[in-house]
Amino acid sequence: MKKSLNVVFIRINSVADEIIPPLHYGYLAASLPRSCNVSLIDMLRDNMDEECLLKEITSKRFDLICLSGYSKDIVPIRNLSGKLKVHSPESIIVLGGVQSSLMPEATMEFVEPGVDFCFTGDGENSLAKFVVNTECRNFSHDILKDIPGLVFRLNGKIVKNPSELIVDLDSIPFPRWDIMPPASYPKSPHGAFFRQFPYAATYATRGCPFPCTFCAASKVSGKTVRHRSVENIMEEIKFLNKTYGVKEIHFEDDNFSAKRKLLVEFCETLLKEDLGITWCFPNGLRLEILDINELRLMRRAGCYAVNVGVESGSDRVLKRMRKGITTEKMRESIAKVKSAGIDIGGFFIIGFPGETKEDILQTIKYSRTLELDRIGVSY
Repeated sequence: MKKSLNVVFIRINSVADEIIPPLHYGYLAASLPRSCNVSLIDMLRDNMDEECLLKEITSKRFDLICLSGYSKDIVPIRNLSGKLKVHSPESIIVLGGVQSSLMPEATMEFVEPGVDFCFTGDGENSLAKFVVNTECRNFSHDILKDIPGLVFRLNGKIVKNPSELIVDLDSIPFPRWDIMPPASYPKSPHGAFFRQFPYAATYATRGCPFPCTFCAASKVSGKTVRHRSVENIMEEIKFLNKTYGVKEIHFEDDNFSAKRKLLVEFCETLLKEDLGITWCFPNGLRLEILDINELRLMRRAGCYAVNVGVESGSDRVLKRMRKGITTEKMRESIAKVKSAGIDIGGFFIIGFPGETKEDILQTIKYSRTLELDRIGVSY
C-alpha cells in the first residue's frame, strides 16, 4: 500500500445481556495489511455515548469506519452512520455482520446515505482486498466487481458480489487481541458464569447444518461446518495464556458438537498439555449428538458449563421450528450432561409465530421439570 490507512472498528452501544470481546472485529483487523493503523472503539464495553464517539471520530480523521450489527441494531446503525458521515465526510463507512449478510440489498437501501458499502459472508479476505484495491479512492465497477461479498451502488442500482466462505480456517490470522485486551472486558461476560479470569472468546468452527427456522447461522455461515485444526486452536490458547494470562476459553461456535472427532481430539490434547485451562460453550451445543463418554471426557479436560437451545416445551412448536428434536429427547440429553458433572443452561423462545397460550404454559411447566442450572428467555 502507498500510504498508511487509519481504520476504526466501532461496536455500537446497543441493548445487550452480555459483553464479550468483538471477535469478528479482531479477525478483520488481523487480516488487514500491516501498514494500516487499526483501532477499536467499543461503545458497549465503555458505555460510550454518541457525543463522545463523534468527538473522537472528528478529531482522529479515520479513512475507513467499519460497523457491524444484528437486525435489532439496524435502525441505530442507520442513524449513527448518518451522523458519522456528517462529522467525518471524507471517511468511507462500511457495514458487515448478520443483518447485512441476511438481507444485503434491503440493508444497503435502508442505511443510505451514511453507509457507503456493505459486506456479506466471511469478511476477512473481502475487507483486506477492499482496502488494497481502493486505496486510491477508485470505486469503479472494474475495481469493485472482484471483491467477494461486497454490496455497492452502481448507476442507481444495488449490486451484490457473490459471498465468500473461507474453507481453510487455519489460514485466518488470530484476532488482534492488542486492540481488545481480554482483561478489559467484564469478569462475568455472559451475565451468569465464569471460573477463571481473564478469559478469552474464540471460534473452532463456522457453519451449522441444522435448519432451525428462528436461527440465521446456516444462512450467514453456511450449512457445511468448517473447522480449525486442533493444532491451530491450541496454538491460539497457548498464545493467549502466555501473552495475556488467559485462564479460560469461551467457545462462541454455533455448533462445535457437529464435529465430534474434533471435539474429542481437542479434549485429549488439552489433557496431555495440562495447561490448567477451563472452558465452556455459552452459545450452545446440540447435546443429542454427544454420548456420555464424550461428555465425561469434556469434563475431565476442563469443560465446566454448556448451554443448549431447549426453545419450547411443545413438540408441535418444536416441529414448526424444524428443531429436529422432541421434548423427551431434550430431557434425556440434559440429564446426560448433568450426570457427566457439567453445569447446563437452557435457552427458551416465547412468542414464536403460531405459538398459542397453551404452548407457552406448556413450555413454562416443562422448563420446571428439567435439570437446568439457569435459563435464558427470548421473546
